[in-house]
Amino acid sequence: MSDLFDEMDDYELSEKIKPFYKVLEQNNEKELLSWLNKVKEALLHNAKTRTLTQRMNLTAYRGLSLNRWDRRKDYDSTRKISKMNKFIVNHLRDLTETKVSQMTRLKPAVEVLPSNDEYEDRASAKVVGLLIKHLFYTNNLDYLMQRMHRHARIFGETFTFIDFDKEKGDLDPMYVEARNAGIEELKLPDGSTYDMSRPLKNGDVSYELELPWRVLLQRKQRIEDVEYNFRITVEEVESLKDRYPEQAKLIKSEDELKMFDIENLEDHFLEDHCIVYNFYHKATGDLGDDCFIKFTKGAILEQTRKKFTHGKMNFVRLTDMDVPNVLNGVSNYETILPLQKMYDNVSTLIAKNIYLTAHAKWMMPKGACKIEQLGNDNTIVQYSGPQAPHLAQVQPNSPEVYNFREQIKQDMQTVYGSQGIARGEVPKGITAASALQFLNELENERNSTDISKHGFLVLDMAKQSLSVAADNYSIEDGRMLRIVGDSNKHLIKHFDVANLSKDYDIRFDNSTGLPESKAAKIQRIMDTMQRNPTLFSPERWEELLDLGSSERLIKLATDAVQAADSENEDIMSGEEVGLPEEWEDHISHWNSHVRAMQSRNFKEEAPIEVKAAMKQHLKITEELMIEKMQDSPLFQSKVAELKLFPIFYHDMGSTPFSKEHQEAMVQGQSNRGEEVTGVIPGTDPEDVDKT
Repeated sequence: MSDLFDEMDDYELSEKIKPFYKVLEQNNEKELLSWLNKVKEALLHNAKTRTLTQRMNLTAYRGLSLNRWDRRKDYDSTRKISKMNKFIVNHLRDLTETKVSQMTRLKPAVEVLPSNDEYEDRASAKVVGLLIKHLFYTNNLDYLMQRMHRHARIFGETFTFIDFDKEKGDLDPMYVEARNAGIEELKLPDGSTYDMSRPLKNGDVSYELELPWRVLLQRKQRIEDVEYNFRITVEEVESLKDRYPEQAKLIKSEDELKMFDIENLEDHFLEDHCIVYNFYHKATGDLGDDCFIKFTKGAILEQTRKKFTHGKMNFVRLTDMDVPNVLNGVSNYETILPLQKMYDNVSTLIAKNIYLTAHAKWMMPKGACKIEQLGNDNTIVQYSGPQAPHLAQVQPNSPEVYNFREQIKQDMQTVYGSQGIARGEVPKGITAASALQFLNELENERNSTDISKHGFLVLDMAKQSLSVAADNYSIEDGRMLRIVGDSNKHLIKHFDVANLSKDYDIRFDNSTGLPESKAAKIQRIMDTMQRNPTLFSPERWEELLDLGSSERLIKLATDAVQAADSENEDIMSGEEVGLPEEWEDHISHWNSHVRAMQSRNFKEEAPIEVKAAMKQHLKITEELMIEKMQDSPLFQSKVAELKLFPIFYHDMGSTPFSKEHQEAMVQGQSNRGEEVTGVIPGTDPEDVDKT
């Protein structure tokens, strides 16, 4: 918004500004508004030169002539403009997009690890991981990250504000219930009423990318020391008056309000609009809770305390080049633009020479021939003298000119850190895949700083998103079940929204999108099938291969373990758990229950009734296992591998035999000519030779 920077060249802050918490303590709205206006004016003055540089970078990115852009701003009618337009080859945009592509290969994926091995923490970590994936997917974070990296390269820095948008998300369960009941007016928990004519949503986390010249930071040397910021927006006056009727008289449109249009890189006037500032001060030792204030030049519209609990700024930031003791990020365009301009100048010179000398020229004495018969394709040079006519063709540019331009291009790639292999240009003579992989790894080494920035950005977005969700989600709004899915609904039983605020070990998954491809997932399923072909039936394996879902493979393989762990958690919490059933995977359940009983917490801290419930549950599980052993030699052989089985005394008649033992018994009966009464585990009794 260019109007924010007009007539501010001589602006200086004449008086000392008080700390924000001192002004807030006065509880005087007029003094508070005065402080906000003074500080934002000072920050706008500080940002003027930086903003002009950012807009010039945008012009260069689009491949427009900076001289032509300057003429539109300040045209000099006495100045002669060359008839030939400047020849621009926009390598700058190509280099920028190559960098963006390199960084966005790293998908915004994180791994959430629990702080300990307790089932509740493991369940919470899994729910948190699913929630992060849900937020990243619904907000199309892949595209957002692409835009952030592009903005950072062009402007030097970029900001994404993470907030809670009440207009997003699913329909509120209260609204759905009232709508189905035919209620016309809904009474909300805060005592207000809601008109049922428009849908009521339960809100969700939102991500908003903002242009850097619309974000003003407190002037510090490090971003970690910044305590507040201003975010600038433009809104319609009538809309603001409808939303803030108490301040309607103070909300006024601003005269000659201009806004910078990125599409045509020009300013245009806005009528019936006013500038709105969103001020945010994070929680500090002096201020206590954070503070959010929305205001115009003449009125405070909103004032909120305890908006966020994460204790950080309300945005995440990505920079291009960090300069020591310089707060704002700096674009590498500062180093690459001179080379781009030189490349364009040389290209323009080449084009001019071609226009001038590329056509063949007839050199002849005046009157040597009828010019009309030569046609108009070639230029004619007439002279006086006894020299015979001839057709002259000169070379417009020497090879050194083209070599020089090519060297400039290579210098641009070197300075910007974008070599040929990253742009799909394979060096001559390199054909081996190992050599290409080596070159690709060298590119990653060179970009390790950018990759680290990308990883920190993803982690910050994940942690801040969780904090905003924890501040606004409710376990009663039904959203968590939809996020984790019906197959994981047992996790919700042990999950509380407060768990979103726990200290999880969140790590950036530094990998490309290849592991997420269907081919890679199918390969993972095939590897598992080769390691353990008897894990599922052939039909189930075919289904998994057709779906190409490694997540479904994990679910099928771990369902019984998760169910048993969930039962352990319920029993330890004193809740009633259903008795073991004959169709369950008893070996998986037995392993899980025994592992829980081996813990010292169970031995020393579990109440007597909890111990009794766990013992009873395990004892019934063992009884069902003994019954199944009588009918299934294969199951009996697997039970024989359990070194602690049985934990409790049972009248089994005999201990379970291993597969090798049962095979030896059958073979012995066959060798002695006796009737074969046993069955080799894993075989059909009809296939056994009993003769």
